Amino acid sequence: RYRQSKFPKRFNEKIKRRVIMSRYFDTVNFLVENLVEDKSSFHLESNEKGKSIFIKIIVDETNMGKLIGKNGRIITSIRTLISSIAKKENKIVKIEIKKAG
Repeated sequence: RYRQSKFPKRFNEKIKRRVIMSRYFDTVNFLVENLVEDKSSFHLESNEKGKSIFIKIIVDETNMGKLIGKNGRIITSIRTLISSIAKKENKIVKIEIKKAG
């Protein structure tokens, strides 16, 4: 049996890509939002190129440690979670952290 697509046939490819990309963006946004103290101290940027989706987290220096965690455990967990979701749709998601300013 073939698995049916979650999207109706009338959706074109651009809309499908936008919906899929926003799914990863919203998930990362939710996770980061709950990790940092001040929700206005970060913002996300995303870009899609072929099968790859690049998400850049720009965060203040005060919340950088909370996002990275001891030995990078928290950001590694976020990357693992997002990439496991992306593998179902044959996508590659790269998450990068930058210091604001």
